[in-house]
Amino acid sequence: MSWIKIGLLVLGAYVYSAASQERRCRCLSTDPCWPSLDTWNQLDASLTGGLVPVYPPAKPCHGDNINQTECQIVHDRWFDGYWRSDQPGALISMNFEILPNETWGCQLNVSSSWPCSQGNLPTFAANVSNVADVQKAVQFASEHNLRLVIKNSGHDYIGRSTAADAFSIWTRHLNDITLHDAFVPNNTNAAPTTAVTVQTGVRLIDLYEATAHKDLVVVAGAAITVAAGGGYIGGGGHSPISPIYGLAVDNALQFTVVLANGEVVIANDAMNPDLFWALRGGGAGTWGVVIDVTLRTFPAPNVMSSVLFIAAHNDTKSFTSVMTKFIELQPQMSKDNFTGYWYGFNKTLAFLYIGYDLNKTEATTRMTPFLNFTASVSGPPPQYIVTEFPSWAAFLETTWCPGGTCPSEGGQTALLASRLIPLDSFDQPDALGSLLVDISSDLDVTGDTMLGHLVAGGEVVRKDPDSVGVNPAWRKALWHVVLTGAQFEFNATAAQRKKAGDRVTKLNSKLIDFTPGSGAYLNEADIQEPNWQQSFFGSHYDRLKQIKNKVDPHHLFICHHCVGSEDWDASLNCPAK
Repeated sequence: MSWIKIGLLVLGAYVYSAASQERRCRCLSTDPCWPSLDTWNQLDASLTGGLVPVYPPAKPCHGDNINQTECQIVHDRWFDGYWRSDQPGALISMNFEILPNETWGCQLNVSSSWPCSQGNLPTFAANVSNVADVQKAVQFASEHNLRLVIKNSGHDYIGRSTAADAFSIWTRHLNDITLHDAFVPNNTNAAPTTAVTVQTGVRLIDLYEATAHKDLVVVAGAAITVAAGGGYIGGGGHSPISPIYGLAVDNALQFTVVLANGEVVIANDAMNPDLFWALRGGGAGTWGVVIDVTLRTFPAPNVMSSVLFIAAHNDTKSFTSVMTKFIELQPQMSKDNFTGYWYGFNKTLAFLYIGYDLNKTEATTRMTPFLNFTASVSGPPPQYIVTEFPSWAAFLETTWCPGGTCPSEGGQTALLASRLIPLDSFDQPDALGSLLVDISSDLDVTGDTMLGHLVAGGEVVRKDPDSVGVNPAWRKALWHVVLTGAQFEFNATAAQRKKAGDRVTKLNSKLIDFTPGSGAYLNEADIQEPNWQQSFFGSHYDRLKQIKNKVDPHHLFICHHCVGSEDWDASLNCPAK
């Protein structure tokens, strides 16, 4: 008996069960239409990397015959983002590995006799490593009417890359990188430019290293185990250098994609332009399987600096005063080439701001108005460090990889919410400051935090709002604010998880009310986002829906709060009635 047959038998013992579905519903493992063992084996033999049974990451620590070595690896690396992205059944937010009740899942820190079920994970994954593999997997899913999901690195905060009883296309091993000195998109007369083509599974840390060694920069994110060509760019892709060069999608020159009919297409300004538009911010897991994307690169700066700041306050009044001044100065800081990230928690403001192409003296001088103000506020004096780096590569090595290691975390339970804060909101620093302090105080009760991103403004707002499919709200924004809340215990009940999610949704509603007409960054958003079509896609939704129905008329690719998902029921296994 082959290992894939053994996998089928083992999975059958605890795979998620669902009632047989109506005609046109996706075919699940309990349905007569589910592919036979021989059919699965034929697919397995045809794939370069084979067909992989998907197991919960904690499974080695359950059952009667536990392999202690394997179980110890799970314990040691449970919160390791690299390890998680290398497991077909592991996600960065482990709450999406389980179904929303207390029985369907596989937990780690419990008795080995605790039930270990498949939870919210697919049954099998096609371990694809080339275009032909992807085509075979897509055609197989289409032929057998399977629920199909695409998993790359597993960084998805609304659970789009997994589903119970699904068939997964696992793209982690599509990881080639090609640098170009003079790239011209196919069938275009565009001027040659330096660029890099990355297959969809390439991690950002590997992309950064490849380009930095050539003294180039590329617009990419700060979470280094995120995959460059996956959901990151599908959602728009913010970056610490977005204010300098725009969003990642503003710098995407060309895609290679496998469509729902199995066809491989090139998408750029001249070839499949509607698809090209949609791929740039219209959401992940929706249009096809991205094989690769080519991104514009830029000369690296000659110098970089960073400002690490923290100010803790004894009272709300002082905290509000500092937060208000911080808000007041944000538009000027953006113009001064500062970008970066800030935290608001426990009456404390902390930030790491990056001075792009600024030396230490320039960064200190431009930050002086804020530093002088905070020094005058009652309470403990603020602490800050201004550091200069001789190159972009040195900045990356020191900031992303301190001490020669490049840490990446995962495995926590978390539900997020976010809001894009428009530039005109900064005309009301007192009101916005008071609001953020109010939200922060509510988050403090549960140990959660508020994370702000100075990643818009600048070149992001100078782009034509309709040039790409990304939410037009980005073109009016300066900040992207995330409420990093709704954490809960691994063994929380469905009611407890719902309560945690409702709390962060309620807090985010205050930001929504303060910024009418804006939106959210769909890659770091609330799974319960109200009016999600408007919030995630804005005025682009209708056009995106038209393109969706054109390139994937049968909705083979469907996911939570993705374009077209309103045409399906809550399980996304059956058309809505």
